[in-house]
Amino acid sequence: MVCGLRPRPCQGRRQRPCLPKSLADLFPDSFVDSELGEIPKGWKVQPFDKILDLAYGKALKEADRRPGSVPVFGSNGQVGWHDEKLVEGPGIVVGRKGNPGVVTWAPTDFFAIDTTFYVIPKRECQSLFFLFYALHTHDLASLGADSAVPGLNRNMAYMSRQAVSPPAVLKAFDAQVCPLFKRINNNSEESHTFATLRDTLLPRLISGELRVKNAERPMDRI
Repeated sequence: MVCGLRPRPCQGRRQRPCLPKSLADLFPDSFVDSELGEIPKGWKVQPFDKILDLAYGKALKEADRRPGSVPVFGSNGQVGWHDEKLVEGPGIVVGRKGNPGVVTWAPTDFFAIDTTFYVIPKRECQSLFFLFYALHTHDLASLGADSAVPGLNRNMAYMSRQAVSPPAVLKAFDAQVCPLFKRINNNSEESHTFATLRDTLLPRLISGELRVKNAERPMDRI
C-alpha cells in the first residue's frame, strides 16, 4: 500500500498506477509518436528555451560574504551563507563553470554566484518541481563550452527537448511533491541546527568549561 492508498485491481493489458481516481483521470489512456518516442497523448515536446530561462548568477567572493541565513550556491551545491538574497526561493541552481550541469534545489531565498545559472520558469511550464526533475534527466554536463575551464553552453542547453505535461497534471504533481520537499527542507534545517549546537558545545565540554550535571555517575545508574 502506497501513501495510505488501497491498491485496486488493474485492468487491461497496460496497467495503470494505483492512484486516486481524481489523479488517474488526468492521464490519457494512450500514447502518441513524437521526436522523443512515444509520449502520453496531450503532452507536448518543447525545447528548453520555451519552458525556462537560465539566468546568470552574480559574483560574490567568500571574503565579501557577511554572516546571515541566506544560502550561497556554487556550481556544485551550497558553498556558504550570506545576509542578502539574489533570488527569491524556492529555486533551481545549475552549475555553469567548474562543475557544469550539476542541478541543485534551493528550498529558500538564495544567492547564486557567477559560476552558476538559476532557473526562471516560463508560462509553458511553471512547475519548478517538474523542471528540477526534467533537468536531471538530461546530460547537461556533456553540453560544454570549448574552453580551458569546463562550462555549460547555455545555447546548447536551450536546444534540449523535453516532453511537458498539461497544466492540470503539473498542478497535481506540485500538490503531491511540495509537502515532501518541505519535509526534506525541515529535516535539513534541523540537522543544521543540531550541527551548530554540537560545534558550539563540544569544545566547551572537552575543555571542561561546560560540565554536564551528574555526568560522572556510573552508567548503570543513568
